[in-house]
Amino acid sequence: MKPFVYIASPYTKGDPAINAHFQCKVFDELLSDGIVLPYAPLWTHFQHTVFPKPYKVWVEYDLAILPKFDACLRLTSSLPDLNYSVSESSGADGEVKEFERLGKPVFYSKQDLYDYFTGKNK
Repeated sequence: MKPFVYIASPYTKGDPAINAHFQCKVFDELLSDGIVLPYAPLWTHFQHTVFPKPYKVWVEYDLAILPKFDACLRLTSSLPDLNYSVSESSGADGEVKEFERLGKPVFYSKQDLYDYFTGKNK
C-alpha cells in the first residue's frame, strides 16, 4: 500500500487560483511518479467557486481529515513560468503543526519525501 500524502501549500496568500493550479500540478507529478498517493486539499477551491463557504469551514474540514494521512508535503507555491512564488501560509503552517502533533512526518521537498518512503534516507 502506498503512503497517503497531504500536500500543504499557500492558498489565500498571493493568488488563490494560481496556488490551486500549483497544487494540482504537484498532485499530478506525485501521482505520475507512483511512489505515494497524493491528496490536493486545494481541490476545495473548485468546490468553493460553486458552493462558497466561510474560510473557517474549509480549515476545519482540512484539520478533521489530517489523521487519515501518512505524511505531509509542505511546499512553496511556485510557478517559474509566471515568475510566481509564495511560501507564507498560516493555513499550511497550521496543518504542519497538526501533523507534528499527530507524530506524523512532514517533508519540505519531493525528494526528501521519496527518499523517506523508498528507504533511501538511511
